[in-house]
Amino acid sequence: MGKGGVKMHRHMIILSSSYTEKTRIAIDCVDDLPKFTKYVDMVCQAYDGKRVLFSTHGLTTDSPEWSSIVAMDPYFQDVRLIQDIDQFIRLIQKERYLTGEIVARYILSKQRCTHTRLEKLTYLAYADFISETGTRLFEDEIYAFDYGPVIKSVYSKYSPDSKQHPSEYITDTSEIEYSGSEMSIKSRIIFAEDGLKKQFSIDKTLQRYREFSTEELIDITHREGSPWKHIYSKEEVYQKIPDEFIIQYHRFENP
Repeated sequence: MGKGGVKMHRHMIILSSSYTEKTRIAIDCVDDLPKFTKYVDMVCQAYDGKRVLFSTHGLTTDSPEWSSIVAMDPYFQDVRLIQDIDQFIRLIQKERYLTGEIVARYILSKQRCTHTRLEKLTYLAYADFISETGTRLFEDEIYAFDYGPVIKSVYSKYSPDSKQHPSEYITDTSEIEYSGSEMSIKSRIIFAEDGLKKQFSIDKTLQRYREFSTEELIDITHREGSPWKHIYSKEEVYQKIPDEFIIQYHRFENP
């Protein structure tokens, strides 16, 4: 009991961020330490022992309602309260993995690119990372189209003509302007599994190829012995470039 006989309630909060939802999210275990301990374990297990970005907070108020937390501490004002632990885990698991389009947005926050250049740099960032670590930078499949390796989500987002057949050569000359915040997209990269390692690797790739023209990048990915060269066929449009081919043959793409 608090002063004046008012019953006090202990809020044990798990707080994380959902960049997909563009908000912070929380689970509030009120007066239930065993549940709180169980939920923390569940969140950690959802990442298979990998580092997951979340924090825990404890506050005592005179109400079990979340509104009493917000009234006490404005830090929680824009936090979305999640009632179900499974939903909470699903939301943070969305942030665990990257897509090619997220990596492309990060690249655009660093430099302006035509669509063709963006495809090349995103692919080379992937190839550098998987060759060095043996793990994937992002989840998209990579296809061997006429003009080189293409990442599906990057093509869908940034193609000058989304109805254009994916195997047709892109003769784009206009640069894509990125309207987002570099810090926001950088945070999204870092928030992912092994995010700091991935962000460092992407930066290293951009530094390695910064002096190369788009035409030179095309030549690099079309070299004899390259992963694209081993897979490409005019007869079959949607030919995937397997990770094992990238790991084995990316050395032919080194500048």
